[in-house]
Order: sequence, then C-alpha cells, then structure tokens
Amino acid sequence: MKKQLIIISALLFSLSGFSQGIEFEHGTWKEVLQKAQQSNKPIFIDVYTSWCGPCKKMSKDIFPLTEVGKVYNANFICYQVDAEKGDGIEIAKKYEVKAYPTYLFLKYDGTLFSRSVGSMEAEKFIAISKTALADMNDPKSIAMWEKEYVEKKNDPAFLLDYMNKRSKLGKSNNQLFDEYLKSIPEERRTSDTIVELYKKEERYLNVNSLAYTNLQKNQDKFVSKIYGLVYVYLADGVMNSLHEAAKLKDSLLLDTTIQAYDLLSPYMKSLKSKNELYMEYYKQVGDSEKYLKYATDFCNNQLMKISKDSIDKKDLIFAKMIEKQINSGALAKLDSTQLAQLKEQTSHTERDRISLNLNNIAWDIFEKVSNKNVLKDALRWSGRSLELSPNKAPWLDTYANLLYKLGQKKEAIAKEEVALHYANTEEHKWFEKTLAKMKSGENTWEN
Repeated sequence: MKKQLIIISALLFSLSGFSQGIEFEHGTWKEVLQKAQQSNKPIFIDVYTSWCGPCKKMSKDIFPLTEVGKVYNANFICYQVDAEKGDGIEIAKKYEVKAYPTYLFLKYDGTLFSRSVGSMEAEKFIAISKTALADMNDPKSIAMWEKEYVEKKNDPAFLLDYMNKRSKLGKSNNQLFDEYLKSIPEERRTSDTIVELYKKEERYLNVNSLAYTNLQKNQDKFVSKIYGLVYVYLADGVMNSLHEAAKLKDSLLLDTTIQAYDLLSPYMKSLKSKNELYMEYYKQVGDSEKYLKYATDFCNNQLMKISKDSIDKKDLIFAKMIEKQINSGALAKLDSTQLAQLKEQTSHTERDRISLNLNNIAWDIFEKVSNKNVLKDALRWSGRSLELSPNKAPWLDTYANLLYKLGQKKEAIAKEEVALHYANTEEHKWFEKTLAKMKSGENTWEN
C-alpha cells in the first residue's frame, strides 16, 4: 500500500510539470523583469480589473487551455496584473492602458513592442502572440518609421502601414487617419479599408477631426457595413472630446462637442443626456457651482419625473431586443448560464441606469455641499435610487451619510447598520469605519 502511494505521488508530481494552460508568474514586477532578463525571453502581461467581465471570461475559458499554454509558456514570461492594485497601477499608467483586458508584449527590458485588447477565442489569442513575436523581430524600429514619415506623409500605402505599426504599440492615429483620408479620393472614404480603420481608431475619435466628420456625413453608407456601431463610434467621439475639453479646460471644444452631441441618433442621446455631459465637464474642471446647477436640473426635472411605468416599458423593450438577438443566433457562443445571466442583467437596464445616476449625484452632493436645502434634495434623490434598487449596500450608505450630514444621527446609524447587513466583504470594512465615526460624532465626509 505504501509503495502504491509513493508511485501515485510520483506520478502526480510528474504530471504537475505539464501545464494545462498559461503559467503566470506570482512575484513582483521587478522580479518578473529580472527573470525575463536572465532567460532572455519577452514578457506577456494580461492587464485586467476585478470588475471586468471579458477579463474573467479569458481567465476562465482561454488561459487554462493546453494549446494556449503551450504557445505562451514556450515564448514568454507570463504575468497578470490588476490595473487598480499594486504593481498593476504603475504598469497600466506607464503603458497607457485604457481598456480591459489589455495584453502587453514587452522585451525583457520592458520596452513595449505590441499590444492587443479584448476577449477572444483561443485561435485568435494564439495568433496575436505570433504576430507580436514577428513585431519584436522586425528590424524596422518605430524611430525608423517616424523618420520615413517625414518623406512619405502623402503616400496612402505608407500611411496605412505606419498606422498599423502605431496601433500595435497602442498609439493614437488621429492625425494620421485624417492625413490618410485627405490623401485618397472622396469616393474611397467609405471603403472596407476605412471601416477597418474606424474599428481600430474609434476610441481616439475627436469631433474636430476629419475622420469624425467623414463618419457623421456618411452614416447611411457605413450602417450597411458595420450596422449600429456607426452610432456607437460617433457617441465615443463625443465622449472623447468631452474628456479632452475638460482636461484642457477648453470651453470652445466643449461647445463643439455639444453641437456634435445634438446630431447623435435619438437612441444614443437617450443613454446620456446633455445635462450629464455638462455635469461631467464641470466636475472634471472643478466648477462645483455649475456642476450643481446641471445636476439639480437633471435630477429634479428628468430622473425624478420618470414614472415607474415608463421605466418598466423601456426595460421590456430592451429585454425583447436581447431575446431577439438570442433567437437569431447572434449570441450562440454564450452557454445557457451566460445567457441566463445576460437576460437577468438586461431585464432592468433602464432602472439600474436611473438608480445609479441618482445615487452617484447624491453622493457627490454629500461630499461637496454643506447647504441643507441642497442636501435635502440629495436625500430625496438617494431615496428614489433605493426605491428602484432596494437593499443595495452602497446606495444605503449614501442615504445614511446624507441623513448624518443633515443632523439626523439616530436615523443615519440605523440606515448604516442596514447597509452593513447587505455589504460585501470589501464594502463591509469601509462601512464599519463610517458607522464608528457616526457613533463617535466625527464627520464622515472628511478623510
């Protein structure tokens, strides 16, 4: 019996040496770099977040596959980082990670030579690693491309290749996209080549660019090629421009952005109101007075006036759209569990949107405002958010904090205890601190 156990143990030990998927390093970023330098191997990094659905899908369904592990383990030192924790924060900042999951391919000294974004099937995931290795071994550096660009900036073929190279490094091609459009006849500005450029560059679109104007002008032609993505890309361009306007504190760009927003499809405008754009801008530039003006108007005259019947009607329409997509086979890659989750989540999309907006604005008011009349307004907004989403711990916490700031200490403590009851592990520790402050009479709106 003892001998059999020894043999079985030895067999299990030997089998453990054969990876069934990607073997990720568990040390620090510094240790990973050292290992890469010692082995003279490039590095593959999966940059994820804890809340990212596509990230979880890759970790659950793709990374553990034998065929995937075979390719990645042989060619890379593999590493995973949460972009919002530890070393991941600095890595995401250094390599300008804007979406999740992002896959970074680095030389052993940390130099980026390729990147890719999003969840994908195993075949494509393996393919991007091979493309990355080819990029690493490309003798033509980005510096050489930049030097050649000076001489060939009017050559459409060169511009396409140059944009492709920059895309792999995660660089914006805003200016180059416009230059490419200028270099070709107008009738070619809706070609399949242009469609592919929009797919790659939509996250960089700006309302002041020729690329945006071209998409806006030729919406009908592009709809036949990429359907509703046209409207999504246009909306993305508006939001990109809004963030740029806020970053630069550029009121003229804000005006241009609002004009572009006015031309969006009714459906896209229904997802985000003009008030929300102004709120986001003034929040980012730190103008509390103007933020409060638009937030108050948005809550009192829009969110608080939407009837439950109207909300239910919109949710039903969206649920039917998802059902139609499922029946058409467009979501065939999802299993029964995933489909059930999707149906459940999308059955209350409008309700969640309104509830989230009310809670977030109420929290902003709690943090920044001392005027009791405004705080009472925020308490009403918070109360409505709880009517739509009862027993949501962060929502309960917002309501409790507003009560406390309004001097209703006993009611605030009772509500915060309810929030604690529904809180997850991460929320629980923060709400306990809040409750302790309330009981001791400390301000909860100061760190």
